Amino acid sequence: MRLVRCAAAIAGLITVVLLSGAPAALAGGGGPSPASVFPNPSTPGTSTTFTIDCSTGADTPCTSATLDGSSLGLPAQIPMQPGSQTDMFVATVVLPSSLAPGTYSPEITCSNGVSATATFIVKAVPGPAPATGDGTTSTATDTSLTNVGLGLLGAGALAGCVMLRRRWSGRSSS
Repeated sequence: MRLVRCAAAIAGLITVVLLSGAPAALAGGGGPSPASVFPNPSTPGTSTTFTIDCSTGADTPCTSATLDGSSLGLPAQIPMQPGSQTDMFVATVVLPSSLAPGTYSPEITCSNGVSATATFIVKAVPGPAPATGDGTTSTATDTSLTNVGLGLLGAGALAGCVMLRRRWSGRSSS
């Protein structure tokens, strides 16, 4: 009977983890995109860095890249700076504090014809921190670590049930 209860508890934990979006957070997207955004998700009023690899699918070298910031409330043409590698370009902007939470996909174009959208999420700024006494606050708005933690708790519960089942099985047969 204990094994049945243990199995039911583990099944419940696994269901919670699967429905919470942990597999999607861990799996990532399809193929690699030539454009990336850091941090993602981001919050209004913070520095956000856009990067593009202009060599993806191009036969000619790239000399410049431009970020279209109009959907973000920024200038329409933001020139990007050369990155640390050939055909890599980077632009760091401060998102307007009036930017509404949501999903944004600004277009990045390279001088050699490569273009990509840099899709990222803007989340609302967390409210004031509680008075905890240590003087630090957290501005993290991503829940993927929570989902991974729940998965690890489920794995720990499964291991504990197996060990308890073996222990009780050994006592009853003596």
